[in-house]
Amino acid sequence: MDIFTHMFMGLLAGLFTLTLLSPEAIILLWLMTFLPDFDVFLEPLQKIRKMYFFSHKAGSHSYVIGLFFTGIVSFIISLFMDVSFLEVWTAGFIGYSIHVSLDFFAASKIPIIYPISKKEFRFFADRAVNPLLATFSGINILVLIVSFFIKSTYQVFMSLAFFYLYIYIIYFGIRAFLRILIQVSLPNNQKYIPGFFPFFYLIYEKIESNNSIMFKLKKCNIFSSEKQELINQKIEKGSNEIIFYELAKSISQEYRFFHKWSLIIPFIRQHEDSINVVLILTESYAQSLQHKSFKRNISSYYLSITFDKYSKQFISKIDGFGSFKKWEKFKLV
Repeated sequence: MDIFTHMFMGLLAGLFTLTLLSPEAIILLWLMTFLPDFDVFLEPLQKIRKMYFFSHKAGSHSYVIGLFFTGIVSFIISLFMDVSFLEVWTAGFIGYSIHVSLDFFAASKIPIIYPISKKEFRFFADRAVNPLLATFSGINILVLIVSFFIKSTYQVFMSLAFFYLYIYIIYFGIRAFLRILIQVSLPNNQKYIPGFFPFFYLIYEKIESNNSIMFKLKKCNIFSSEKQELINQKIEKGSNEIIFYELAKSISQEYRFFHKWSLIIPFIRQHEDSINVVLILTESYAQSLQHKSFKRNISSYYLSITFDKYSKQFISKIDGFGSFKKWEKFKLV
């Protein structure tokens, strides 16, 4: 989830504990609501040592690690400041847990009980980064800052806190309800992907038969039974394409997003001496304009891998977030 929502949830938790915790404990609580994402600075170490713990949204996004980490930080704070170790530890762990819980609610899988287990989980009721939610949370942070500098009363702050609490409970409640309601009604080969707006969503479908694998992506909303088909890709089993698709899938696991996300649609194009496989992650799929005439104005995170057509040896790879217009061959309905 975005940094602004993490920070705002920390501020909100701080407001509700103003009369219960010391200033040191409240500050630690707030810091821990966004500190786990500083693991991005450990990524270079992960590439050198190939250690799972150092990758983004890996070891740091665990309740168990949070318990130990906040315990160490709290012990140091209690040594140098006249505050209770148990108080700051509790506050720090609450903040850390808020961060882990919010990320569990979004697209990326996280190992919530690492190092007990590396198994990763997600509820997937909201986007990994939702610009609408991030903007709303950013505005709310500014409102609280302005209120502080104009010396608003404690009652004003608490009124704002309860107002925001109800708004976020309603927002996340609707997200969770829709995710459960829609996913339980879908067959096993279809997956729910939340949209930027709560009532709009995507359905990813993978249909595997004896002869082929078909990948589909449809756009839906809860107010209509109509479904707009956005992508329809098919790979024949026993063909050359399926071999290169499997090779590309294997290579994709080296990339963090492809390790954390799983709903892939392949685009395969053949050249004279090479094969290019583009893997699209539908969890990051975005459509900037809703009208059917703008169906090409869409983008997603992708991995493009080129192989030698005859030896099947890897030649090159590139990843990024880009438009479908970049690719020479694509099938959009």
